[in-house]
Amino acid sequence: MNIPARYIVAVVLLAFAWKGGTLNVKWPQPPQTTVTTAKPSAEQLKWAGDLKPILPRMLPADREYLASFYDAMEYVLKQDGERSTPIIGDTDKFTQFHAGSLQLAIQRKNVGKYPGLDNAIDAVFLEAGGADPVALDAAKRQRLIDACGVLRYRFKVGGDE
Repeated sequence: MNIPARYIVAVVLLAFAWKGGTLNVKWPQPPQTTVTTAKPSAEQLKWAGDLKPILPRMLPADREYLASFYDAMEYVLKQDGERSTPIIGDTDKFTQFHAGSLQLAIQRKNVGKYPGLDNAIDAVFLEAGGADPVALDAAKRQRLIDACGVLRYRFKVGGDE
C-alpha cells in the first residue's frame, strides 16, 4: 500500500494538534507577563541604569525580541568560550560580533526607534568589559556573559521593576 506523503504529514499535524495539551506544547507561545529568568545581582543591575527611563516607552514585542537577542548572545559567548581556540578572543572581536549581530537582527527602519537605547546598551557592556581592548580571559568573558544576562533580564517584560 502506497500512501501519499501529504496524508502522512496531515495525520502527524493533526496528532500534534490533538495531543498538544498532553505534550505541553502550545504554539504560538503566549507573551510572558513576568520575568522567568534568574535575576542578576544588584551590582550587575546597576550596569543598566541608563535603560530605566527607556524601558517603559518600549513596545512589549520589541522588549521580548531584544531579551531573546541577548539571551542568544549569552549562549554564543558561553559556547565560544568552551572552544579550544575561541573565535571571540578579545573585546574588539566582541564589539564586532555585537555590532554585526545587531545589524542582522534589527531592521533598518527600526534603528533609532528608541532614542538613547544604543548608548544605554553600550554603557552596560562598557561597565562590564571596560573601554580598553583586552583579551577575553575566563573572568572578562564571564562579565560580558553577565552583561548579556542583565540586558536579557531588563528587556524581558517585567524586568524593569
